[in-house]
Amino acid sequence: MRLKLFAVLTLALVLLLAACGGSSDATEPETITETVQVEVTRTVTETETVVETVTETETVVETVEVLALPAVDPLAVSGDVVSAGSSTVFPLAEAVAEQFRNEGYSGNITIDSIGSGAGFERFCVAGETDVSNASRPIRDTEIESCEAIGRTPIEFRVGTDALAVTVSAENDFVTDVTLEELTAIFSTAETWADVRSDWPAEPIQRFIPGTDSGTFDYFVEEIFDEDEAPALSASNLQQSEDDNVLVQGITGSPYAIGFFGYAYYQENADSLTILNIEGVEPSATSVEDGSYALARPLFIYSDATIMQEKPQVAAYINYFLSHVNEVIDEVGYFPSSTVALNNAKQSWANAQNVSLAGGQTAGVTLPAVDPLAVSGDVVSAGSSTVFPLAEAVAELFRNEGYSDNITIDSIGSGAGLERFCVAGETDVANASRPIRDSEIESCEAIGRTPIEFRVGTDALAVTVSAENDFVTDVTLEELTAIFSTAETWADVRAEWPAEPIQRFIPGTDSGTFDYFVEEIFDEDEAPALSASNLQQSEDDNVLVQGITGSPYAIGFFGYAYYQENQDTLTILNIEGVEPSATSVEDGSYPLARPLFIYSDATIMQEKPQVADYINFFLTNVNEVIDEVGYFPASTAALNQAKVNWLNANPTP
Repeated sequence: MRLKLFAVLTLALVLLLAACGGSSDATEPETITETVQVEVTRTVTETETVVETVTETETVVETVEVLALPAVDPLAVSGDVVSAGSSTVFPLAEAVAEQFRNEGYSGNITIDSIGSGAGFERFCVAGETDVSNASRPIRDTEIESCEAIGRTPIEFRVGTDALAVTVSAENDFVTDVTLEELTAIFSTAETWADVRSDWPAEPIQRFIPGTDSGTFDYFVEEIFDEDEAPALSASNLQQSEDDNVLVQGITGSPYAIGFFGYAYYQENADSLTILNIEGVEPSATSVEDGSYALARPLFIYSDATIMQEKPQVAAYINYFLSHVNEVIDEVGYFPSSTVALNNAKQSWANAQNVSLAGGQTAGVTLPAVDPLAVSGDVVSAGSSTVFPLAEAVAELFRNEGYSDNITIDSIGSGAGLERFCVAGETDVANASRPIRDSEIESCEAIGRTPIEFRVGTDALAVTVSAENDFVTDVTLEELTAIFSTAETWADVRAEWPAEPIQRFIPGTDSGTFDYFVEEIFDEDEAPALSASNLQQSEDDNVLVQGITGSPYAIGFFGYAYYQENQDTLTILNIEGVEPSATSVEDGSYPLARPLFIYSDATIMQEKPQVADYINFFLTNVNEVIDEVGYFPASTAALNQAKVNWLNANPTP
């Protein structure tokens, strides 16, 4: 279900003519376009002779246009807003709410600081709140709870927090700790001397957030590999969902230590000392470049129906996203990237069924790659759906001068991620679904941290033979029967032939199979696998051959395979909607999904040809994607992929 939550389809770019925040005379929103320029410096080294090296520094300027939401007039907004959740997000939400009130909003904004988990429970189980504040992403189980009460949570990234590990200002012996020392300090060590022999043999007094807190979850994830037991079994432990209680406890003793959001340290900097982690002080620079080990995103969540039924909630979130960077430094947090904030604004626009003035984010520019200068092989494997797109990019790379080998094995998303994350045999994994938590854990077990690059969008094609003269359109309910319990076509519609249905579907390692099962069978693959007259293959060409071999056959695969064989196949409309660039873009075609490639920063740094290949892929994919038969990813998604590349490949 997470695929639905995170899939972003950018709306058509037209000027917005809609009122906002309940103002009846606001016929045209105020539009503001701001440009943020980020300079990335890279060093290009060219060897002119055996003995002479020339070094030239080139500056690449990346421009990201800041999206503008329709202007909100706080004076025109009426009605209350109820929010609850993360104690870390609390001071940021308070600051935004205060500014909203100062500019004229006269309703009530309730902001309860109860922890991320408890906030999601009130939002997704009790349904009592309009907005949930969180210092961690929402979990699958929480999404399911939301859906059980008719809510589909929408994520809005609003900032970045550096988790602050602090001691009392009276502590004169601790200024810096390693991650390994933090593990001991917050679990097995009884005294400070147990951590470092030159520290006092005094009992460690621990003050930490409660288990409902996203701060606690994040710390446990980073320090204890998601096992909370060591932290909770430590001696001299006090927990609270109220960070002010933790601050009071820490300042009360020179032998106390605790952690919370950076804002609470900043508010109490006179009485606390913040510790460097692995020699790195938390700052705007160290959080942005990733060198500070304990930084994390901050979110608010809501639901489209809530925002449409309560315009004041939509206005509040609009105002939050439009003005958060005016207060975030003062609160003590760090702005989220322009791309992340743009994505949040686009999600707001999607929920309101409006288009943003200024349209999509402008493109991020990666350092230029000269294929003639790239040497070394690249090994990739995975999705049969991504395969033709990867092949087209690789061919273009070769045509422009790359002379070594790019291996692209079409074995299915699951098998490709297994070769990447378990066997460690490949440099790149191709996937037609997001990587799973279990696969990330497998990657981490062999020292790899998978990085996601969104490269396009596929419309899943349900097809029959061109000789089939009775099926042109099916409903989602009919698809469920066709690929499970129906024995003959007449079992689905009485006017169709009483001939056995012959089914040709991808294998279980395929991301295409996973996606179809998720959408049609609510993630239960058993009905599809128990159907009669079933043939599975990881090779989509085998499926095409099977379908074209009989007028009573049916199957599904990526849109590109239909396009390649459209002379012998008929593609079916789903719920009356034909798959096309327009229907995929506006979300009306039910079976559209994102396409990805994955790699790892260490691989890209140790094998520059892999970094160059992915750079070339992201830079040139839209030149070939239409010809292959897929649809471009949104500009925001492609920008994020490029930012991921830049983060993984820091310039000298």
